Amino acid sequence: MDLKHQIHEYISRKQDIGCEDDIDRKHVVHQIIQIYKKNILNPNEYLDFMQNDLLKLIGYKCHLKENNDLEGIRLWEQLDERTMENEMTSESKIYILLTQEVPLYFLLSFLGYALQIQNMSM
Repeated sequence: MDLKHQIHEYISRKQDIGCEDDIDRKHVVHQIIQIYKKNILNPNEYLDFMQNDLLKLIGYKCHLKENNDLEGIRLWEQLDERTMENEMTSESKIYILLTQEVPLYFLLSFLGYALQIQNMSM
């Protein structure tokens, strides 16, 4: 088994990566929000882009449906619901989700995704 699979199996057993105490989640979330605010051309749409990209980390819903991935669909829908308030994407809901409800590896993956958006707009 290659190193990638060994690391994956190890982290899967532990449930998350091991540096939670070294990461200031609030700071990371603030960075992500600022990246989206600065790099989405229409400032009224940055929250929708953030939500869409968050959901993509689970997968595209159409692909989840095609593959009959019921667990993936359930997670996708939970994330979707937890980012909404009064049928609109909510920055405060996204903030709570990212600071309190997702594993650290998910948060850091989303930061990496956001940095790609920043680099593409340069």
